[in-house]
Amino acid sequence: MFRIVALFAALSAVHAFTPSSLNKATPVASTQQQTTAVSSPLFRTEQSLTELCALPETYTELPQELYLPKDKETPKVLGGLKIGLRKLVVVTGASSGLGLWCAKALLDTGRYFVVLAVRDVDKMNSVAKEMNFPQGSYTAMKLELGSLQSVRDFVANLKAFKSARPLTHLVCNAAVYRPTDPEPAWTDDGFEMSMGVNHLGHFLLVNLLLDDMS
Repeated sequence: MFRIVALFAALSAVHAFTPSSLNKATPVASTQQQTTAVSSPLFRTEQSLTELCALPETYTELPQELYLPKDKETPKVLGGLKIGLRKLVVVTGASSGLGLWCAKALLDTGRYFVVLAVRDVDKMNSVAKEMNFPQGSYTAMKLELGSLQSVRDFVANLKAFKSARPLTHLVCNAAVYRPTDPEPAWTDDGFEMSMGVNHLGHFLLVNLLLDDMS
């Protein structure tokens, strides 16, 4: 009796995993035809599995680079002759706002030569002309804080320009402020834009210039 019960249980288990009809081919829907309703707040409509698999590529697509090799500035030399006996100051983000007026205040004293570290050198030169910055008391240099390579290139250009002259002051003014931007932005090195520009870019800049300010 026990053997009969065990045999019946085994047959029932096998039947549970057996297709209902062995003579009929079970149709398999293609990936493109399968749809699924996703409850995640990111998705509000039915989407094919193919589309869902492609979504990570869309979300991880990197934006256009802020600093390209063609943007690298040719080093300026013989800056020591222009600086003279004045103290050397670098002001980041000097083309507008607080950085612009900080640079103007320093230049008005006549005691400083100011390096204007900005994203757009042409714009800076135009603004300097409009503000009547004294000729021979400043120079604009390319600096994109959203790219660590740009920071390194700027430091190399600054060292070539000033030669052995010490750097008296470094004003870390440049910053971005994006409280209402619905989409996140990233630096060339993959950092969130505010963190990369406001903190990490300046952190690298200061560290590379510490010896020049000692």
